[in-house]
Amino acid sequence: MILCKYVTHRMKKFVGLWAVVLPVCLALLASSVLPASLSGQENIIKVQFDDNPSRNTTLGVFPRRDMLYGSLTDLAEIFLLNTYENVVSGKLEIKRPPFRIKVSGESPFIVITDQTERQTVHQLSANVIYAAGSFFVPLDSFIPFFDRVFNTSATLDRENRVLRIASFASVEGFDFSTLVMEQKANGMLIRIPASRPLTDFESWLRQDGWFYVTIANARADVDAINAIKPVGLIKKIVAIQSPTSVQLTFKLSGKIAASEMIRQENSNEILISLRTPGEEIKALLESKRREIQAGLEEQRNRWKLDVIVIDPGHGGKDYGAIGVSKVSEKDITLGIGLKLGKLIEKNLKDVKVVYTRKDDRFVELDRRGQIANEADGKLFISLHCNALRRKLSNVRGFEVYLLRLGRTEEAIEIAERENAVIKLEEGYQERYRELMDENFILVTMAQSAHMKASEVFADIALQELEDKLSIPNRGVRQAGFYVLVGAAMPKILLETAYLSNRQDERILKSKSGQQAIAEALLSAVKRYKEEYEKLLEEGKEFGERF
Repeated sequence: MILCKYVTHRMKKFVGLWAVVLPVCLALLASSVLPASLSGQENIIKVQFDDNPSRNTTLGVFPRRDMLYGSLTDLAEIFLLNTYENVVSGKLEIKRPPFRIKVSGESPFIVITDQTERQTVHQLSANVIYAAGSFFVPLDSFIPFFDRVFNTSATLDRENRVLRIASFASVEGFDFSTLVMEQKANGMLIRIPASRPLTDFESWLRQDGWFYVTIANARADVDAINAIKPVGLIKKIVAIQSPTSVQLTFKLSGKIAASEMIRQENSNEILISLRTPGEEIKALLESKRREIQAGLEEQRNRWKLDVIVIDPGHGGKDYGAIGVSKVSEKDITLGIGLKLGKLIEKNLKDVKVVYTRKDDRFVELDRRGQIANEADGKLFISLHCNALRRKLSNVRGFEVYLLRLGRTEEAIEIAERENAVIKLEEGYQERYRELMDENFILVTMAQSAHMKASEVFADIALQELEDKLSIPNRGVRQAGFYVLVGAAMPKILLETAYLSNRQDERILKSKSGQQAIAEALLSAVKRYKEEYEKLLEEGKEFGERF
Protein backbone atom coordinates (compact mmCIF):
# COMPACT_ATOMS: atom_id res chain seq x y z
CA MET A 1 0.00 0.00 0.00
CA ILE A 2 2.81 2.41 0.81
CA LEU A 3 4.43 1.83 -2.56
CA CYS A 4 1.05 2.22 -4.23
CA LYS A 5 0.59 5.61 -2.51
CA TYR A 6 4.02 6.67 -3.70
CA VAL A 7 3.43 5.55 -7.29
CA THR A 8 0.04 7.27 -7.26
CA HIS A 9 1.69 10.51 -6.16
CA ARG A 10 4.36 10.25 -8.89
CA MET A 11 1.90 9.35 -11.66
CA LYS A 12 -0.51 12.11 -10.68
CA LYS A 13 2.40 14.51 -10.91
CA PHE A 14 3.26 13.53 -14.48
CA VAL A 15 -0.04 12.17 -15.87
CA GLY A 16 -2.77 13.72 -13.80
CA LEU A 17 -5.36 11.09 -14.71
CA TRP A 18 -6.87 8.80 -12.09
CA ALA A 19 -7.98 6.56 -14.93
CA VAL A 20 -4.32 5.62 -15.39
CA VAL A 21 -3.31 5.65 -11.72
CA LEU A 22 -6.02 3.34 -10.38
CA PRO A 23 -5.32 0.34 -12.67
CA VAL A 24 -1.59 0.61 -11.98
CA CYS A 25 -2.15 0.59 -8.22
CA LEU A 26 -4.47 -2.39 -8.45
CA ALA A 27 -1.86 -4.25 -10.47
CA LEU A 28 0.82 -3.38 -7.94
CA LEU A 29 -1.30 -4.57 -5.04
CA ALA A 30 -1.53 -7.96 -6.73
CA SER A 31 2.17 -8.05 -7.52
CA SER A 32 4.73 -9.96 -5.48
CA VAL A 33 7.04 -6.93 -5.38
CA LEU A 34 4.83 -5.11 -2.90
CA PRO A 35 5.64 -5.14 0.81
CA ALA A 36 2.97 -5.82 3.37
CA SER A 37 0.96 -2.76 4.31
CA LEU A 38 2.36 -1.01 7.35
CA SER A 39 -0.19 1.44 8.66
CA GLY A 40 1.06 4.46 10.53
CA GLN A 41 4.42 4.68 8.75
CA GLU A 42 4.94 7.55 6.34
CA ASN A 43 6.13 6.82 2.83
CA ILE A 44 8.74 9.59 2.89
CA ILE A 45 11.97 10.44 4.71
CA LYS A 46 13.50 13.86 5.21
CA VAL A 47 16.56 14.92 3.20
CA GLN A 48 18.70 17.50 5.04
CA PHE A 49 21.65 19.40 3.52
CA ASP A 50 23.94 20.53 6.35
CA ASP A 51 25.66 23.21 4.28
CA ASN A 52 22.56 24.41 2.36
CA PRO A 53 19.24 24.03 4.25
CA SER A 54 17.39 25.69 1.38
CA ARG A 55 17.79 22.43 -0.54
CA ASN A 56 16.10 20.35 2.18
CA THR A 57 13.37 18.13 0.76
CA THR A 58 11.84 14.64 1.08
CA LEU A 59 12.43 11.26 -0.57
CA GLY A 60 9.74 8.69 -1.39
CA VAL A 61 10.40 5.35 0.36
CA PHE A 62 8.71 2.10 1.39
CA PRO A 63 9.77 -0.76 3.71
CA ARG A 64 10.21 -4.34 2.48
CA ARG A 65 11.79 -7.29 4.32
CA ASP A 66 13.47 -5.10 6.96
CA MET A 67 14.96 -2.89 4.25
CA LEU A 68 14.06 0.65 3.25
CA TYR A 69 13.64 1.17 -0.48
CA GLY A 70 13.87 4.59 -2.08
CA SER A 71 13.07 5.97 -5.51
CA LEU A 72 16.24 6.22 -7.58
CA THR A 73 14.64 8.82 -9.86
CA ASP A 74 13.85 11.03 -6.86
CA LEU A 75 17.36 10.52 -5.51
CA ALA A 76 18.83 11.71 -8.82
CA GLU A 77 16.58 14.77 -8.85
CA ILE A 78 17.56 15.72 -5.30
CA PHE A 79 21.26 15.73 -6.24
CA LEU A 80 20.68 17.37 -9.64
CA LEU A 81 21.92 14.32 -11.54
CA ASN A 82 20.97 13.37 -15.07
CA THR A 83 19.20 10.06 -15.74
CA TYR A 84 18.76 7.89 -18.81
CA GLU A 85 16.33 4.97 -18.94
CA ASN A 86 16.48 2.14 -21.47
CA VAL A 87 12.91 0.86 -21.46
CA VAL A 88 13.69 -2.15 -23.65
CA SER A 89 16.48 -3.52 -21.41
CA GLY A 90 14.92 -2.35 -18.14
CA LYS A 91 17.99 -0.34 -17.06
CA LEU A 92 18.43 3.11 -15.54
CA GLU A 93 21.64 5.14 -15.62
CA ILE A 94 22.34 8.12 -13.37
CA LYS A 95 25.32 10.30 -14.20
CA ARG A 96 27.32 13.37 -13.44
CA PRO A 97 30.12 13.36 -16.02
CA PRO A 98 32.47 11.64 -16.03
CA PHE A 99 30.94 9.15 -13.53
CA ARG A 100 27.91 6.89 -14.02
CA ILE A 101 25.95 4.27 -12.07
CA LYS A 102 23.74 1.79 -13.93
CA VAL A 103 21.05 -0.39 -12.31
CA SER A 104 18.77 -3.11 -13.69
CA GLY A 105 15.31 -4.07 -12.49
CA GLU A 106 15.10 -7.32 -10.49
CA SER A 107 18.91 -7.51 -10.16
CA PRO A 108 21.13 -6.80 -7.13
CA PHE A 109 24.09 -5.74 -9.27
CA ILE A 110 25.11 -2.18 -10.16
CA VAL A 111 27.76 -1.07 -12.67
CA ILE A 112 29.99 1.93 -11.87
CA THR A 113 31.88 3.67 -14.69
CA ASP A 114 34.70 6.08 -13.83
CA GLN A 115 36.43 8.84 -15.82
CA THR A 116 38.67 6.33 -17.63
CA GLU A 117 35.59 4.37 -18.81
CA ARG A 118 36.62 1.49 -16.55
CA GLN A 119 33.59 -0.44 -15.31
CA THR A 120 33.29 -2.26 -11.99
CA VAL A 121 30.39 -4.43 -10.83
CA HIS A 122 29.12 -4.32 -7.25
CA GLN A 123 26.34 -6.18 -5.42
CA LEU A 124 23.61 -4.63 -3.29
CA SER A 125 21.98 -6.42 -0.35
CA ALA A 126 18.82 -7.09 -2.40
CA ASN A 127 17.39 -6.72 -5.90
CA VAL A 128 16.54 -3.37 -7.41
CA ILE A 129 12.74 -3.26 -7.76
CA TYR A 130 11.18 -1.98 -10.98
CA ALA A 131 7.49 -1.14 -10.61
CA ALA A 132 5.10 1.18 -12.46
CA GLY A 133 7.94 2.64 -14.53
CA SER A 134 10.13 3.50 -11.51
CA PHE A 135 13.31 2.00 -10.02
CA PHE A 136 13.60 1.48 -6.25
CA VAL A 137 16.88 0.61 -4.48
CA PRO A 138 17.66 -0.70 -0.96
CA LEU A 139 19.00 2.53 0.52
CA ASP A 140 21.26 1.04 3.21
CA SER A 141 23.50 -0.74 0.70
CA PHE A 142 23.05 1.67 -2.24
CA ILE A 143 23.86 4.98 -0.48
CA PRO A 144 27.56 4.09 0.20
CA PHE A 145 28.15 3.50 -3.53
CA PHE A 146 26.17 6.62 -4.45
CA ASP A 147 28.18 8.58 -1.88
CA ARG A 148 31.55 7.33 -3.15
CA VAL A 149 30.82 7.93 -6.84
CA PHE A 150 29.21 11.35 -6.63
CA ASN A 151 30.86 12.66 -3.42
CA THR A 152 27.47 13.27 -1.81
CA SER A 153 28.63 12.56 1.76
CA ALA A 154 25.22 11.08 2.52
CA THR A 155 24.30 9.28 5.76
CA LEU A 156 21.02 7.38 6.21
CA ASP A 157 19.52 7.62 9.71
CA ARG A 158 16.73 5.03 9.56
CA GLU A 159 15.64 5.53 13.17
CA ASN A 160 14.90 9.21 12.66
CA ARG A 161 13.99 8.74 8.97
CA VAL A 162 16.53 11.29 7.76
CA LEU A 163 19.00 11.24 4.86
CA ARG A 164 21.64 13.72 6.02
CA ILE A 165 23.99 15.36 3.49
CA ALA A 166 27.22 16.87 4.81
CA SER A 167 29.60 18.98 2.77
CA PHE A 168 32.43 16.88 1.35
CA ALA A 169 35.03 18.93 3.20
CA SER A 170 33.48 18.05 6.55
CA VAL A 171 33.86 14.30 6.10
CA GLU A 172 36.87 12.80 7.86
CA GLY A 173 38.54 9.45 7.42
CA PHE A 174 41.27 9.73 4.77
CA ASP A 175 43.30 6.57 4.13
CA PHE A 176 46.42 8.70 3.77
CA SER A 177 47.23 12.41 3.78
CA THR A 178 50.97 12.71 3.16
CA LEU A 179 54.03 11.31 1.40
CA VAL A 180 57.50 10.91 2.92
CA MET A 181 60.34 11.20 0.37
CA GLU A 182 63.80 9.94 1.29
CA GLN A 183 66.77 10.62 -0.97
CA LYS A 184 69.10 7.59 -1.18
CA ALA A 185 72.54 7.05 -2.69
CA ASN A 186 71.03 5.08 -5.55
CA GLY A 187 67.64 6.70 -5.96
CA MET A 188 64.58 7.74 -4.02
CA LEU A 189 62.32 5.95 -1.52
CA ILE A 190 58.74 7.26 -1.19
CA ARG A 191 56.76 6.16 1.86
CA ILE A 192 52.95 6.38 1.97
CA PRO A 193 51.77 5.99 5.61
CA ALA A 194 48.21 4.62 5.44
CA SER A 195 45.60 4.32 8.18
CA ARG A 196 44.55 0.84 7.00
CA PRO A 197 45.93 -1.91 4.71
CA LEU A 198 45.75 -0.86 1.05
CA THR A 199 46.41 -3.93 -1.07
CA ASP A 200 45.20 -3.02 -4.56
CA PHE A 201 47.71 -0.70 -6.24
CA GLU A 202 49.89 -0.44 -9.34
CA SER A 203 52.53 1.84 -10.83
CA TRP A 204 53.77 2.74 -14.30
CA LEU A 205 57.08 4.43 -15.22
CA ARG A 206 57.08 6.15 -18.60
CA GLN A 207 60.20 6.77 -20.62
CA ASP A 208 59.51 10.52 -20.73
CA GLY A 209 59.99 10.87 -16.96
CA TRP A 210 56.40 10.67 -15.74
CA PHE A 211 55.65 8.12 -13.00
CA TYR A 212 52.02 7.11 -12.31
CA VAL A 213 50.68 5.42 -9.17
CA THR A 214 47.06 4.20 -8.75
CA ILE A 215 45.76 3.05 -5.38
CA ALA A 216 42.30 1.48 -5.71
CA ASN A 217 39.50 1.73 -3.13
CA ALA A 218 41.35 4.48 -1.27
CA ARG A 219 40.68 8.05 -0.21
CA ALA A 220 43.39 10.68 0.20
CA ASP A 221 43.68 14.27 1.36
CA VAL A 222 44.70 15.45 -2.12
CA ASP A 223 44.94 19.11 -1.05
CA ALA A 224 47.55 18.24 1.58
CA ILE A 225 49.49 16.00 -0.82
CA ASN A 226 49.49 18.58 -3.61
CA ALA A 227 50.94 21.08 -1.14
CA ILE A 228 54.01 18.89 -0.45
CA LYS A 229 57.25 20.40 -1.78
CA PRO A 230 59.06 18.07 -4.22
CA VAL A 231 62.64 17.04 -3.41
CA GLY A 232 65.52 15.25 -5.12
CA LEU A 233 64.50 13.27 -8.23
CA ILE A 234 60.89 14.42 -7.86
CA LYS A 235 60.15 17.74 -9.53
CA LYS A 236 56.33 17.78 -9.41
CA ILE A 237 53.53 15.98 -7.52
CA VAL A 238 49.90 15.84 -8.66
CA ALA A 239 47.25 13.96 -6.59
CA ILE A 240 43.73 13.32 -7.93
CA GLN A 241 40.84 11.67 -6.06
CA SER A 242 38.34 9.64 -8.09
CA PRO A 243 35.33 7.69 -6.78
CA THR A 244 37.21 4.39 -7.04
CA SER A 245 40.88 5.26 -6.55
CA VAL A 246 43.63 7.78 -5.83
CA GLN A 247 45.93 8.75 -8.72
CA LEU A 248 49.42 10.06 -7.87
CA THR A 249 51.53 11.48 -10.69
CA PHE A 250 55.20 12.38 -10.30
CA LYS A 251 57.44 14.29 -12.73
CA LEU A 252 60.96 12.85 -12.37
CA SER A 253 64.40 14.09 -13.37
CA GLY A 254 67.50 12.08 -14.22
CA LYS A 255 67.77 8.49 -15.36
CA ILE A 256 65.58 5.95 -13.54
CA ALA A 257 66.72 2.36 -13.93
CA ALA A 258 63.62 0.74 -12.37
CA SER A 259 60.67 1.31 -10.07
CA GLU A 260 59.07 -0.97 -7.47
CA MET A 261 55.95 -0.69 -5.30
CA ILE A 262 55.21 -2.95 -2.31
CA ARG A 263 53.37 -2.87 1.03
CA GLN A 264 55.64 -2.90 4.07
CA GLU A 265 55.24 -6.13 6.05
CA ASN A 266 53.60 -5.80 9.48
CA SER A 267 52.45 -2.25 8.74
CA ASN A 268 50.06 -0.34 6.49
CA GLU A 269 52.87 1.62 4.84
CA ILE A 270 53.35 1.45 1.07
CA LEU A 271 56.95 1.70 -0.23
CA ILE A 272 57.83 3.06 -3.67
CA SER A 273 61.40 2.73 -4.91
CA LEU A 274 62.78 4.81 -7.78
CA ARG A 275 66.20 3.32 -8.45
CA THR A 276 69.07 4.88 -10.27
CA PRO A 277 72.10 2.65 -11.07
CA GLY A 278 73.03 1.07 -7.72
CA GLU A 279 72.15 -1.85 -5.47
CA GLU A 280 71.16 -0.42 -2.09
CA ILE A 281 67.41 -0.09 -2.66
CA LYS A 282 67.34 -3.10 -4.97
CA ALA A 283 68.60 -5.33 -2.17
CA LEU A 284 65.88 -4.05 0.19
CA LEU A 285 63.10 -4.65 -2.32
CA GLU A 286 64.51 -8.02 -3.36
CA SER A 287 64.28 -9.16 0.24
CA LYS A 288 60.68 -7.97 0.44
CA ARG A 289 59.87 -9.66 -2.86
CA ARG A 290 61.16 -13.00 -1.60
CA GLU A 291 58.98 -12.72 1.49
CA ILE A 292 55.94 -11.90 -0.62
CA GLN A 293 56.72 -14.80 -2.99
CA ALA A 294 56.88 -17.19 -0.04
CA GLY A 295 53.45 -15.98 1.06
CA LEU A 296 52.03 -16.51 -2.43
CA GLU A 297 53.39 -20.06 -2.50
CA GLU A 298 51.71 -20.78 0.81
CA GLN A 299 48.39 -19.49 -0.57
CA ARG A 300 48.76 -21.58 -3.74
CA ASN A 301 49.27 -24.73 -1.68
CA ARG A 302 46.33 -23.83 0.52
CA TRP A 303 43.93 -23.48 -2.43
CA LYS A 304 45.28 -26.37 -4.50
CA LEU A 305 42.46 -28.58 -5.78
CA ASP A 306 43.45 -31.62 -3.70
CA VAL A 307 40.14 -32.76 -2.14
CA ILE A 308 36.92 -33.48 -4.05
CA VAL A 309 33.76 -34.36 -2.13
CA ILE A 310 31.24 -36.68 -3.83
CA ASP A 311 27.73 -36.60 -2.39
CA PRO A 312 25.47 -39.47 -3.59
CA GLY A 313 21.99 -38.10 -2.86
CA HIS A 314 19.48 -39.77 -0.50
CA GLY A 315 20.19 -43.18 1.12
CA GLY A 316 18.89 -45.45 3.88
CA LYS A 317 15.29 -44.65 4.77
CA ASP A 318 15.32 -41.86 2.17
CA TYR A 319 14.69 -43.63 -1.16
CA GLY A 320 14.51 -40.46 -3.22
CA ALA A 321 12.58 -40.62 -6.49
CA ILE A 322 11.17 -43.96 -7.67
CA GLY A 323 11.51 -44.87 -11.35
CA VAL A 324 9.12 -46.39 -13.87
CA SER A 325 10.44 -49.88 -13.04
CA LYS A 326 10.52 -49.11 -9.28
CA VAL A 327 14.28 -48.47 -9.18
CA SER A 328 15.32 -46.10 -6.33
CA GLU A 329 17.19 -42.85 -6.81
CA LYS A 330 19.39 -43.63 -3.78
CA ASP A 331 20.82 -46.74 -5.49
CA ILE A 332 21.60 -44.97 -8.76
CA THR A 333 23.34 -41.98 -7.16
CA LEU A 334 25.48 -44.30 -5.03
CA GLY A 335 26.49 -46.31 -8.11
CA ILE A 336 27.49 -43.21 -10.05
CA GLY A 337 29.26 -41.69 -7.04
CA LEU A 338 31.41 -44.75 -6.33
CA LYS A 339 32.36 -45.07 -10.00
CA LEU A 340 33.28 -41.39 -10.20
CA GLY A 341 35.40 -41.65 -7.06
CA LYS A 342 37.36 -44.62 -8.41
CA LEU A 343 38.00 -42.79 -11.69
CA ILE A 344 39.30 -39.70 -9.89
CA GLU A 345 41.58 -41.78 -7.63
CA LYS A 346 42.95 -43.65 -10.65
CA ASN A 347 43.48 -40.65 -12.95
CA LEU A 348 44.24 -37.80 -10.52
CA LYS A 349 46.86 -39.16 -8.13
CA ASP A 350 47.20 -35.90 -6.19
CA VAL A 351 43.48 -35.65 -5.41
CA LYS A 352 41.82 -37.18 -2.36
CA VAL A 353 38.21 -38.33 -2.75
CA VAL A 354 35.81 -37.94 0.19
CA TYR A 355 32.29 -39.42 0.13
CA THR A 356 29.34 -38.22 2.19
CA ARG A 357 28.22 -41.87 2.04
CA LYS A 358 29.74 -45.02 0.54
CA ASP A 359 26.87 -47.38 1.30
CA ASP A 360 23.10 -47.42 1.78
CA ARG A 361 22.84 -45.21 4.84
CA PHE A 362 20.82 -42.11 5.74
CA VAL A 363 22.89 -38.91 6.06
CA GLU A 364 21.24 -35.63 7.10
CA LEU A 365 21.45 -32.77 4.59
CA ASP A 366 23.36 -30.44 6.91
CA ARG A 367 25.76 -33.26 7.88
CA ARG A 368 26.78 -33.65 4.22
CA GLY A 369 28.08 -30.09 4.15
CA GLN A 370 29.86 -30.63 7.47
CA ILE A 371 31.64 -33.69 6.05
CA ALA A 372 32.84 -31.62 3.09
CA ASN A 373 34.09 -28.77 5.29
CA GLU A 374 35.84 -31.05 7.78
CA ALA A 375 37.72 -32.67 4.89
CA ASP A 376 38.82 -29.21 3.63
CA GLY A 377 37.08 -29.94 0.34
CA LYS A 378 37.80 -27.79 -2.71
CA LEU A 379 34.89 -29.03 -4.88
CA PHE A 380 31.50 -30.51 -3.90
CA ILE A 381 29.48 -32.61 -6.38
CA SER A 382 26.00 -33.68 -5.27
CA LEU A 383 24.43 -36.43 -7.43
CA HIS A 384 20.67 -36.85 -7.91
CA CYS A 385 18.05 -38.15 -10.35
CA ASN A 386 15.07 -36.14 -11.51
CA ALA A 387 11.48 -37.33 -11.80
CA LEU A 388 8.01 -36.02 -12.47
CA ARG A 389 4.95 -37.09 -10.51
CA ARG A 390 3.46 -38.51 -13.70
CA LYS A 391 5.39 -41.63 -14.68
CA LEU A 392 6.08 -42.47 -18.33
CA SER A 393 6.68 -38.79 -19.00
CA ASN A 394 8.28 -37.60 -22.24
CA VAL A 395 10.47 -35.15 -20.31
CA ARG A 396 14.09 -36.30 -20.16
CA GLY A 397 17.61 -34.86 -19.80
CA PHE A 398 20.25 -33.80 -17.29
CA GLU A 399 20.44 -30.47 -15.45
CA VAL A 400 23.21 -28.78 -13.47
CA TYR A 401 22.06 -26.64 -10.54
CA LEU A 402 23.73 -23.77 -8.67
CA LEU A 403 22.77 -22.54 -5.21
CA ARG A 404 20.44 -19.59 -5.66
CA LEU A 405 16.73 -19.10 -5.17
CA GLY A 406 14.85 -20.77 -8.02
CA ARG A 407 13.75 -18.52 -10.88
CA THR A 408 11.23 -20.89 -12.47
CA GLU A 409 8.32 -22.86 -11.06
CA GLU A 410 10.00 -26.08 -12.18
CA ALA A 411 13.28 -25.26 -10.40
CA ILE A 412 11.42 -24.34 -7.23
CA GLU A 413 9.41 -27.57 -7.34
CA ILE A 414 12.56 -29.69 -7.80
CA ALA A 415 14.29 -27.96 -4.88
CA GLU A 416 11.25 -28.44 -2.66
CA ARG A 417 11.20 -32.15 -3.47
CA GLU A 418 14.92 -32.59 -2.72
CA ASN A 419 14.64 -30.51 0.46
CA ALA A 420 11.65 -32.51 1.71
CA VAL A 421 14.01 -35.20 3.03
CA ILE A 422 14.66 -33.06 6.13
CA LYS A 423 11.29 -34.21 7.46
CA LEU A 424 12.91 -37.61 8.02
CA GLU A 425 15.39 -35.99 10.42
CA GLU A 426 14.71 -35.55 14.12
CA GLY A 427 14.28 -31.94 15.22
CA TYR A 428 14.46 -30.64 11.66
CA GLN A 429 12.31 -27.58 12.44
CA GLU A 430 14.98 -26.11 14.70
CA ARG A 431 18.00 -27.34 12.70
CA TYR A 432 16.80 -25.77 9.46
CA ARG A 433 14.86 -22.85 10.93
CA GLU A 434 17.07 -20.19 9.34
CA LEU A 435 16.57 -21.79 5.91
CA MET A 436 12.80 -21.85 6.09
CA ASP A 437 12.14 -18.14 5.76
CA GLU A 438 13.65 -15.08 4.10
CA ASN A 439 16.94 -15.69 5.95
CA PHE A 440 17.70 -18.19 3.18
CA ILE A 441 18.48 -15.24 0.90
CA LEU A 442 21.11 -13.94 3.33
CA VAL A 443 22.57 -17.40 3.91
CA THR A 444 23.10 -18.00 0.19
CA MET A 445 24.49 -14.47 -0.32
CA ALA A 446 27.10 -15.16 2.36
CA GLN A 447 28.52 -17.90 0.13
CA SER A 448 28.85 -15.70 -2.94
CA ALA A 449 32.66 -15.94 -2.70
CA HIS A 450 32.48 -19.43 -4.28
CA MET A 451 29.73 -18.66 -6.80
CA LYS A 452 31.99 -17.72 -9.70
CA ALA A 453 34.01 -20.94 -9.39
CA SER A 454 30.77 -22.92 -9.14
CA GLU A 455 29.54 -21.31 -12.35
CA VAL A 456 32.79 -22.18 -14.13
CA PHE A 457 32.64 -25.83 -13.10
CA ALA A 458 28.92 -26.00 -13.96
CA ASP A 459 29.63 -24.77 -17.51
CA ILE A 460 32.48 -27.25 -17.97
CA ALA A 461 30.39 -30.14 -16.59
CA LEU A 462 27.53 -29.22 -18.91
CA GLN A 463 29.81 -29.34 -21.96
CA GLU A 464 31.37 -32.69 -21.02
CA LEU A 465 28.04 -34.34 -20.21
CA GLU A 466 26.54 -33.15 -23.49
CA ASP A 467 29.54 -34.34 -25.53
CA LYS A 468 29.78 -37.79 -23.95
CA LEU A 469 26.18 -38.80 -23.18
CA SER A 470 23.08 -39.59 -25.22
CA ILE A 471 20.99 -37.77 -22.60
CA PRO A 472 19.58 -34.34 -23.63
CA ASN A 473 21.10 -31.20 -22.14
CA ARG A 474 18.59 -29.09 -20.16
CA GLY A 475 21.16 -26.46 -19.14
CA VAL A 476 22.40 -24.78 -15.97
CA ARG A 477 19.68 -23.73 -13.54
CA GLN A 478 19.34 -22.20 -10.09
CA ALA A 479 17.48 -23.47 -7.03
CA GLY A 480 17.63 -23.35 -3.25
CA PHE A 481 18.94 -26.81 -2.38
CA TYR A 482 19.60 -27.20 1.35
CA VAL A 483 22.34 -29.78 0.72
CA LEU A 484 24.46 -27.12 -1.02
CA VAL A 485 24.11 -24.49 1.69
CA GLY A 486 26.54 -25.97 4.21
CA ALA A 487 29.45 -26.74 1.87
CA ALA A 488 31.81 -23.73 1.95
CA MET A 489 33.47 -24.37 -1.42
CA PRO A 490 32.60 -24.38 -5.15
CA LYS A 491 29.68 -26.78 -5.62
CA ILE A 492 27.01 -28.05 -7.98
CA LEU A 493 24.02 -30.39 -7.81
CA LEU A 494 23.60 -32.66 -10.84
CA GLU A 495 20.19 -34.06 -11.75
CA THR A 496 21.58 -36.85 -13.96
CA ALA A 497 18.35 -37.71 -15.83
CA TYR A 498 14.61 -38.42 -15.33
CA LEU A 499 13.53 -41.66 -13.65
CA SER A 500 9.98 -40.89 -14.81
CA ASN A 501 11.15 -41.37 -18.42
CA ARG A 502 11.67 -44.98 -19.53
CA GLN A 503 14.61 -44.16 -21.83
CA ASP A 504 16.44 -42.10 -19.20
CA GLU A 505 15.74 -44.69 -16.51
CA ARG A 506 17.20 -47.46 -18.67
CA ILE A 507 20.48 -45.50 -18.89
CA LEU A 508 20.55 -44.61 -15.19
CA LYS A 509 20.02 -48.11 -13.81
CA SER A 510 22.54 -49.78 -16.14
CA LYS A 511 26.16 -50.09 -15.06
CA SER A 512 27.31 -48.86 -18.47
CA GLY A 513 25.10 -45.78 -18.21
CA GLN A 514 26.37 -44.97 -14.73
CA GLN A 515 29.95 -45.46 -15.92
CA ALA A 516 29.40 -43.09 -18.85
CA ILE A 517 28.07 -40.37 -16.51
CA ALA A 518 31.02 -40.88 -14.16
CA GLU A 519 33.53 -40.66 -17.03
CA ALA A 520 31.93 -37.44 -18.31
CA LEU A 521 32.19 -35.92 -14.81
CA LEU A 522 35.83 -37.05 -14.56
CA SER A 523 36.58 -35.16 -17.79
CA ALA A 524 34.88 -32.09 -16.32
CA VAL A 525 36.90 -32.35 -13.10
CA LYS A 526 40.17 -32.70 -15.03
CA ARG A 527 39.45 -29.66 -17.22
CA TYR A 528 38.39 -27.57 -14.22
CA LYS A 529 41.45 -28.62 -12.22
CA GLU A 530 43.84 -27.76 -15.06
CA GLU A 531 42.39 -24.28 -15.55
CA TYR A 532 42.07 -23.65 -11.80
CA GLU A 533 45.65 -24.60 -10.96
CA LYS A 534 47.12 -22.89 -14.01
CA LEU A 535 45.83 -19.58 -12.64
CA LEU A 536 47.27 -20.38 -9.22
CA GLU A 537 50.69 -21.10 -10.74
CA GLU A 538 50.62 -17.85 -12.69
CA GLY A 539 49.98 -16.01 -9.43
CA LYS A 540 46.91 -14.27 -10.74
CA GLU A 541 44.03 -13.19 -8.57
CA PHE A 542 41.57 -16.08 -8.47
CA GLY A 543 38.65 -13.67 -8.88
CA GLU A 544 39.77 -12.66 -12.39
CA ARG A 545 38.44 -15.96 -13.75
CA PHE A 546 36.67 -17.69 -10.91
